[in-house]
Amino acid sequence: MMRHSVFENYELDSPLATINPAVKLICSVVVMLFVSVVFDLQTLSLITGFGALLLLGLGRVQPLLIARALFPFVLFGLGFLWMNALLPRSAGTVLFTLGPVALSAEGLRNGVSFFLRALTFGVWSVLFVASTEPTRFVLSLVHQLSVPPRIAYSALAAYRYLPSLQIELDQIRGAHRLRGVGEAGGVRGKLQRVYRYTVPLLAGALRRAGRVAAAMEARGFSGTNRTWYRKESLQLRDAAYALCVFSVTASIVWWGMYSGTLMLWSGRLWE
Repeated sequence: MMRHSVFENYELDSPLATINPAVKLICSVVVMLFVSVVFDLQTLSLITGFGALLLLGLGRVQPLLIARALFPFVLFGLGFLWMNALLPRSAGTVLFTLGPVALSAEGLRNGVSFFLRALTFGVWSVLFVASTEPTRFVLSLVHQLSVPPRIAYSALAAYRYLPSLQIELDQIRGAHRLRGVGEAGGVRGKLQRVYRYTVPLLAGALRRAGRVAAAMEARGFSGTNRTWYRKESLQLRDAAYALCVFSVTASIVWWGMYSGTLMLWSGRLWE
């Protein structure tokens, strides 16, 4: 059965869910930092495809769930795409003009590059989120990355709260309909709905954060001299996963260099 949220997908038994969260986090961050300086379409496409294969294969995440999780990244990337394609920094090879707007080949290439980069960030972020159990993530932060327990458990409280936002949003919508608040159409109606929903959601989040902070303070949660019910440790499969990610990424980079298509950041966003 498909999970309703990417934050619940970790409950599904998959090989990717058994990897140490700290290892997955480091691998995803390293890949995303690397693609930040990559501008050629071939390398970005291959790295994005590699992450998608890991999601579908080792992660066993449903394609529809991946598409839903990547939708905000797609919108973000499309914003960069049309801005670079239609509003380039410098004049280049004009493909066609429509009134005062000219579409250049260089601007389109840069726009597609930014779009693929946003998509790569989304795929590798979803790869981590969809396969990581929150409690294991916190334990790995403490045991492998030496994060103070006070900070780690605060992150756990915030992470646990994210899936409940949709439930609270549905409750707010139901309360508004019960009180006869109309759902106006058009742009103005959408803006009004955003305002009506955002304020109570923000107020609820602040109240919950205050309760969590008070509970941790009342219990003297300093994280010192603690015992652990269970402890996260590094296994051979964690090293194999990291080796696989970095080896395939290095092979993609080598292929780009060999074929002459690899294009790294030259210090400027536009040629």
